[in-house]
Amino acid sequence: RDRGFLSRMALNDNKAGMEGLNRDKINKIIMESSKGSRFYENELKKEQQVNQRIERMMLQKAHITEQQLSKAQAQVEKMTSDLERGRDLSRVIVHVDMDAFYAAVETRDCPDLMDKPMAVGSMSMLSTSNYHARKFGVRAAMPGFIAKKLCPNLVIVPINFDKYRAVSAEVREVFADYDPHFLPMSLDEAYLDISDHLEQRRGWPEALRTHRLHTNNTGTARGIAPNMMLAKVCSDKNKPNGQYRLPSNRQAVIDFIQDLPVRKISGIGKVTEKMLGALGITSCSHLGQEMALLALLFSETSWHHFLHISMGLGSTHIERDGERKSMSTERTFGEMGALEEQFSLCRELCQDLAQDLQKEALKGKTVTLKLKNVNFEVKTRAWTLPCAVATTEELFAVAKDLLKTEIDNVSPQPLRLRLMGNLTLPSPVCLNVVSHWQENTLISAFKHVVHNNNI
Repeated sequence: RDRGFLSRMALNDNKAGMEGLNRDKINKIIMESSKGSRFYENELKKEQQVNQRIERMMLQKAHITEQQLSKAQAQVEKMTSDLERGRDLSRVIVHVDMDAFYAAVETRDCPDLMDKPMAVGSMSMLSTSNYHARKFGVRAAMPGFIAKKLCPNLVIVPINFDKYRAVSAEVREVFADYDPHFLPMSLDEAYLDISDHLEQRRGWPEALRTHRLHTNNTGTARGIAPNMMLAKVCSDKNKPNGQYRLPSNRQAVIDFIQDLPVRKISGIGKVTEKMLGALGITSCSHLGQEMALLALLFSETSWHHFLHISMGLGSTHIERDGERKSMSTERTFGEMGALEEQFSLCRELCQDLAQDLQKEALKGKTVTLKLKNVNFEVKTRAWTLPCAVATTEELFAVAKDLLKTEIDNVSPQPLRLRLMGNLTLPSPVCLNVVSHWQENTLISAFKHVVHNNNI
């Protein structure tokens, strides 16, 4: 096989606005512009590791006996029966995804960008791209230098997190009207359980329960389904500015999930997709058909997850504030080698994290520092404290020691970074790193959603 082609670097067109692209042409440009870069060498190393995992898996598969398969099948059938009895179709979960959010905010502030291919980020890495840029194969998580090869006229706008946070905060006020305990996943994404709101609306007069939806060019997709997993998939169906509702009945769920590509499911990334593909599994229906084999080849946690997916099952309980498993914030940037800059950024991240913890009235005992160097290698260091903390100074006291340890480990060479992030595991009391133009759209959209849920 040509060493120059890496499947993990190939165009992933599993994103709205990237349908029907010339994959061969785009992949050729991606490979030619990447060769020799640190990014390429790191991706090559990762691909080799994945290929080795696949080889081991296939060797293991070759030694599986019919007796083992039969025993695994019985285990799968029992668990399937148990899960089916517990299927909950009573909730109405909404997943909101503000499409190309950073790009949309920048376009609001600079209307000249409206009809130009543009992305937000840097030559090192892009955070998002608008639909004009996606037609060239430009997308998030792509180095800017590759994106410019695909689209020479691409306008790259630097990230402005303060601006995006302010816009996100306005939109979250709208979310709270429909579910006071909504779960924000990032600045541009959230889950809401509007079941209680819909029940309350039953007593409202018809005039208040009817709302005409007004649309504009703001991309906000909404997925409505009986659980969180399905709602997220649904929100991707009619992007950039639409909604998709999956009826709350078992057959509709099963029909919906059957032909769905496994990569469409949150949590299944390119590594898992490739490993499943080696077994001939590309759709969710294939998962169900090969579940006994998966139970023998994958960890218990993994195959249990696959089984839930194949049945269209997901969480119907949105975690409330006190149940948050972690809060984090991170920044991606060009190369940073100066110690003063690194410690300064570390403190800024601790300040952002402290503000988010205090807003939610939370503290954390475990502090984690995440670093990505210029060779795209990711390392994490963590420290668990005897008591919970929440202030900037308390978090920074731990984070700076973790950073210093990593700096000492690479000495006498300088630590050259391209990403830094802080994370803590919160406990109740004791980060995640929109404006009027989008608020009106969301208010209209939500009223349209609840009206069309038979209320």
